[in-house]
Amino acid sequence: MISVVGGALIVVGLTLAGIAAFVPALVRRAIQVLLTRPMSDTLAELYLSLRSTPPVDFLYSSLRAATGDMVIRPMGSARPAHGFDDLAFVPAQLARRPLEADEPVDLAVRLGPRAARPLALSMPVYLSGMAYGLALTREARLALATASGRARIPLNSGQGPFLEEERRRADTYVLQFGRWSWNRDPHILRQADMVEVQVGQGAMPGNAVVATPTEVAPDIKRLMGLAPDARPIIHANLFWDHPGDGISLRDLVARLRDIVPDIPIALKLGAGQDLERDLDVALEAGIDVVVVDGTEGATGNAPITLSDHFGIPTLMALGRAVRHLAGVRDRVSLAVSGGFREPGDILKALALGADAVGIGTIAMFALAHRQITTAVPLYPPTDLVFYRARPRIPLDVADAAQGLVNFLESCRTEMAIALRTLGHRSVRELSPRDLCALDPEVAHWTGVVYAGG
Repeated sequence: MISVVGGALIVVGLTLAGIAAFVPALVRRAIQVLLTRPMSDTLAELYLSLRSTPPVDFLYSSLRAATGDMVIRPMGSARPAHGFDDLAFVPAQLARRPLEADEPVDLAVRLGPRAARPLALSMPVYLSGMAYGLALTREARLALATASGRARIPLNSGQGPFLEEERRRADTYVLQFGRWSWNRDPHILRQADMVEVQVGQGAMPGNAVVATPTEVAPDIKRLMGLAPDARPIIHANLFWDHPGDGISLRDLVARLRDIVPDIPIALKLGAGQDLERDLDVALEAGIDVVVVDGTEGATGNAPITLSDHFGIPTLMALGRAVRHLAGVRDRVSLAVSGGFREPGDILKALALGADAVGIGTIAMFALAHRQITTAVPLYPPTDLVFYRARPRIPLDVADAAQGLVNFLESCRTEMAIALRTLGHRSVRELSPRDLCALDPEVAHWTGVVYAGG
């Protein structure tokens, strides 16, 4: 036994000695080649190419070259150069006094103040629209609804079909009405606490989406009122079913008010350079709540050209919307979404003038958090929540809901601490005076004082 071990050690020692003698020569040769041959003949070319072409763009080009199809990215754009990180809160210390830890603060807000039954939120956060069957699984939607009920914040239906069980679990329910044929039955509309007319979103502003007959399962098509071999279609134009007859947004809002007279009617749009003109159309139509989605807004199936190259960033859009709606805020609420991931940024948006903030992508991570290890490394974590006609990994609804509830309660706690640190007893006391800008350009966008003097 000893001789075998000794022999093995001798072999290992000789191998290491050989490597030690060979490696320096190999390294010297590699350096000589690198410094004497044209870069196009060595791996230096790959290094320099990846510096001028970021790895993510290299990945996109490879996917295009492999399939010839458009590249779909399930999360939002990271392109905006400036965001809420360029703003900071001004703490209350001497000139203003902070509140003690046991002093209560009020996080509740309402949307649609002129409606007979405004939409009530226990804190200024809601779950943005993420469609059942077109984006999320049934289990993910039910987990969102469960968390909505327990955290007492609204759940938006998104573009998918109406789910009775989802409605029962949710605290308050926002039903999207838009560029599709389903969810138009008055019985469905009357189960909403707010109807949101959807004309676009940050990642996909006003473009058509046509699913193949096999992308959506027959049971979902039944809920949509479609035949088994039909293709679900999200049309580009809100008035797709009235071509050329002159119908306006005002006409549509009037029809909805006939069906749901007591609740707010909202309008959701992707923010673009024509934002003020779009807002004027919404105001003329009598909209109660405007929802502005910045270009950071995500969706489950956005072509990256639309997500990265259309629209304007959330921070810039919020500043413009607040200025344009300044004279009507007593009757029109402003919600904003697109890229919000933590309570500090939510409070900054409220200080700038938003009434509520929608979250989407970060809610998906919170849902998947406790079950990510069931997906990775064989599948991406998004497989836990994103819809597939042939699902691969089941999501535990109760566990997923608990993860999101924990996330929301953490946000609630931190927002209360932040308000006390600002010396405020209510989230409605927030204003631009509570902020300073760390960048002069952001100070110009937002009207917030520049911290650099």
